[in-house]
Amino acid sequence: MKSIVWVAAAILSIMATSGAYAQTKVYTWTDAKGKLYITDDPPPVEASIKDIMEDSSVTSTEARQRQQQRLQRDEARQGEKRRSDLEDSVRRAREADEQAQEAIRRADEQTQQALDYRKRFGNTPSRREQFKYKIRAEEEKAEAARAEAQKAIDKARAAAEQARTAASQSQSENQ
Repeated sequence: MKSIVWVAAAILSIMATSGAYAQTKVYTWTDAKGKLYITDDPPPVEASIKDIMEDSSVTSTEARQRQQQRLQRDEARQGEKRRSDLEDSVRRAREADEQAQEAIRRADEQTQQALDYRKRFGNTPSRREQFKYKIRAEEEKAEAARAEAQKAIDKARAAAEQARTAASQSQSENQ
């Protein structure tokens, strides 16, 4: 029995390594009398199947084609990632620009409100003395709003520069 298994293993290994023998499946089965068969044809219904081996040998041409297809898929994924990264950087730049514009608008409103407050409550020396803390608080709010607007402007500039860099890298990679 051991010799049959060794012979079967030898035949299977030869078939698996042979490029000329390009079977997709090899069946190992026994009949009702216990005789072992190794064939490329499916066994009869009454047979007892021991093993089905699928041949995974690939010709060198098929291997090159599969490798080429993998490379093309990888390049397509990388191109899609670059486009996605570029779109994200442009979107972030637009959002940062909108935030900067909103911060500038708030700073202008706060500055105008501080000027109006000073004009309304600081028109005489006695009123100016009486409302000096409120006037100073409004001016500090306006200064804080201007500082916040400047930070938003700097952030928008940095995001725009990142978007420009990503766009130039994308153009250089496409050429």
